[in-house]
Amino acid sequence: MVLTTIIALCLILLFNKLEQHNLSRFTLSIIIPLTSMMIVMMPRISNPELYKYLPRSPALFCIVLATSIVPLMVFSTREVRYLASALFINISILLVIDPLLFIFSSTSSVEQYPPSRFISNNIVIFIGELFLIGSTIFLKSLFEYFEKENEILIESLNEKNAELETRNKELFNLNQDIETQNEEIQAQSEELIQSQESLLTAHHEIERQKTELEKKNILLEQSLDAKSKDLLNSNQQLVVQNHELQQFSYTVSHNLRGPVASMLGLINIHQLSKSEADRANILTLLEKSAQSLETVIHDLNKIIDIRKDKFNISEKVDLEKELAIIVQSLNVFITENEVTISNDFQAGEIISIKAYINSILYNLVSNAIQYRSPDRKLIVKISSHRTLDFIVLAVSDNGLGIDMTRFKGDLFKLYKRFHTHVEGKGLGLYLVKQQVEKLNGHIEVVSHPDEGTHFTVYIKESTE
Repeated sequence: MVLTTIIALCLILLFNKLEQHNLSRFTLSIIIPLTSMMIVMMPRISNPELYKYLPRSPALFCIVLATSIVPLMVFSTREVRYLASALFINISILLVIDPLLFIFSSTSSVEQYPPSRFISNNIVIFIGELFLIGSTIFLKSLFEYFEKENEILIESLNEKNAELETRNKELFNLNQDIETQNEEIQAQSEELIQSQESLLTAHHEIERQKTELEKKNILLEQSLDAKSKDLLNSNQQLVVQNHELQQFSYTVSHNLRGPVASMLGLINIHQLSKSEADRANILTLLEKSAQSLETVIHDLNKIIDIRKDKFNISEKVDLEKELAIIVQSLNVFITENEVTISNDFQAGEIISIKAYINSILYNLVSNAIQYRSPDRKLIVKISSHRTLDFIVLAVSDNGLGIDMTRFKGDLFKLYKRFHTHVEGKGLGLYLVKQQVEKLNGHIEVVSHPDEGTHFTVYIKESTE
């Protein structure tokens, strides 16, 4: 099966070379879950009594869950036929693999698990699959929506360029007409030399025509300047929209990762749990994580509304509530690592863009957890207060710290990481800086290796 998988992956390259791109993407979407299921099931089909039934192998189902969103990565939502086919195959594999494990297992191991537990396990993993696919479809739809908006803007820019080119042609034709008229005037001048009175009359006529031509030239120059300004404004708008689209895409993917990871962790714990009380408690936590995910998506929808001519809309932000939502979404990591989070919000309510405040807090807290020290328990302190000009939000930890003498210039750059032994993408601090600047503020950092890091965020408070 491994050899077959390698051959199939090589065929993907062949399909691309033969310009069979849809076939290569479809193969890539189903090859890993399909071969994973075959590798697990082939020995069981031959000798089922040699294998015990273990409900939900985390490794196998994590592979199937993770690869179930590959079709959404390689196909557009407009390619309904290929996307639906690939998703159907992946979901079908997810739904049948546990019943097949149940069927092709020893009778003694199967009798240990009642049907109610078997059904509940499958319902939990199916709900998780729906949340994962739904979140990915949401992100994909947003990206394609803004990509379409970009295409419309570029098309409008091309139309304006064409209009400007037409104006230039008109100006050229008018100049040609001017040259022709000048030649006619010169011919008339040679004919009117014979008579002083006729010459004077012709002279006045020439002056009149010159004045009109100068006026036309001035009008044409003014029109050209106006079109040039419109073109410049359109170009600047395109650059701003492209930057905001990229920023928004990063924010969506980064902020959705925490709740989804929490849900997947709870699903794995539920699979290994044997107590009905524990499973009920885990389902309650899973529901809270789903609610946190819904809250994040709701806030991202607000950002979309802001981009639709409402971008500067602000509202009251309760820092206590926002921190509670973030702690809930990171609850698995906080509990596993025995993290202590305390707060002192002297400015408990501020007026600002809620989604940005949530994202700033989320990224700073999750970074503190991710880059904690293995030698001591992590303590995260969060505080806020007002100054004359700013709302000051401070987040400090006793984690690994950063060598500022080496990395100060790269601290807020995209994809820059300073602790390579910890998994990450180097995206969080970049997003924080962009969002703080969007709120007309700035951010300062004090950090020492193996002592911890202190972030101070200065935000201009909006007026109601």
